Amino acid sequence: MGLETIISLIVAETEEEIARIRQKAEEECTAIRDAARERAGRERERILLEGERKALRAERKVLLQAEYDEMKALRDARWQGIREVFVAAEEELADIPLKPEYPGILHSLIIEGREIVGGGEIVILCRAADKKAVEDAAEGLDGVAIRSLPLHDPQIQSGGVIVISADTPIRCDQTFATRLNQMRDSLTQQVSVILYGGEGDGY
Repeated sequence: MGLETIISLIVAETEEEIARIRQKAEEECTAIRDAARERAGRERERILLEGERKALRAERKVLLQAEYDEMKALRDARWQGIREVFVAAEEELADIPLKPEYPGILHSLIIEGREIVGGGEIVILCRAADKKAVEDAAEGLDGVAIRSLPLHDPQIQSGGVIVISADTPIRCDQTFATRLNQMRDSLTQQVSVILYGGEGDGY
């Protein structure tokens, strides 16, 4: 075997080895690229899915906030309407002492108050400006003493009377302001039904 033949065989084997190495390298590169594409695809899907979840969460948050704001605005508007009704009611009550039917209203309040404190002799507290009307209201009632309070006495700031038992410390506040406050919850529900319908829940 001549030198040229040996060289040609070495070259042939080298080329085969180079080709094998190149083929292996290409296969590895292809495998790496395929794996990278697969990972990238999975990551892209994960990011898209996470982005979609974030978008859905953000949308839900916005919708819930909008719903809350809407409900709050509705509640506030309803409460404002109810407050305006009570303001009007307070103004109406403030005008009652100026009306001719005031003594008749006071008479009913005195009778009711007397029953609540247990009957018997009573003391009626009233505003000085209402004394004449209270005297007219109590006309014909036995065991009744009337005492008017100073102008700025905090016990009575509105029309009506306070009925006190003469024998016990029991008293019944029959002033307009107190009666309105005592009935406020019930009246609020009734006003809500009248203004907004429904069953009066939630106002």
